[in-house]
Amino acid sequence: MATYPFAADRAAEHERLLRQGSIFDPLTRRLLEASGLAPGMRVLDIGCGAGNVARLAAEIVGPTGHVTAVDVDPAAIEITSAHNTVPTIEYGVADAQTLDGIGDGFDAVTGRLVLMYLSNPAAGLREAAARVRPGGLVIMEECDLEYLWASPQTPVWTRVRSWLLEALEKAQVETRMGPALFSLFGEAGLPMPQLLVGSAASGGPDTLAWGWGNVVAAGVPAMERFGVATRQDVDPATLPQRLVAETIASGGCAIGPLMTGAWAVRD
Repeated sequence: MATYPFAADRAAEHERLLRQGSIFDPLTRRLLEASGLAPGMRVLDIGCGAGNVARLAAEIVGPTGHVTAVDVDPAAIEITSAHNTVPTIEYGVADAQTLDGIGDGFDAVTGRLVLMYLSNPAAGLREAAARVRPGGLVIMEECDLEYLWASPQTPVWTRVRSWLLEALEKAQVETRMGPALFSLFGEAGLPMPQLLVGSAASGGPDTLAWGWGNVVAAGVPAMERFGVATRQDVDPATLPQRLVAETIASGGCAIGPLMTGAWAVRD
């Protein structure tokens, strides 16, 4: 997934993305396998962030395959590449909007939670697809942040959800890119994609409510920038624990971001 664009501490952002991947990675693996990613393929992963998707792709394509993973943030790439222990992954700096300097002929291109941050996602998707050979795969995964994050929606859940959505809207981030993927593939000149929708959900002591605390805490710089809420309002250090406690006390469950995967074979 892409590095969060408002994060100030890149090392902390790297750790956040790694932990968040424990929720998203099983869904992404299912998508990559369903789309037809296979051993020996050359894969381009755009907006790689902490490298979660690149590592999943590398596991699938195996030792005879190769993954090129890029992110717009040089600091993020420096941290991620320093932690890379997979010899078939190569990391580099490139803007997912234009992919300047990235060659073509890949067997597949992937991206998770990337298009939602682009100023022109259709153009970005078109550039990504142009790096894939005819007959290759274009595989994207995006989320829907506007559904209810927990059931029931208790006071802390309601408040932090409202703050994050308002901050992202003011930052012009598309919070419903997942449902928009089907039409976006058409806008990018790609064939009609196949879709796979999924989410994680849990209640009780093992509730994944902490994951939302992780996401909201990372959005605090944007909330402050746009005057939505202060760090004191959010209290990110205790937010995961408060969300977990409130979920358990209500007898409810937390629902991870609803993820939509889309894939098509390039003409």
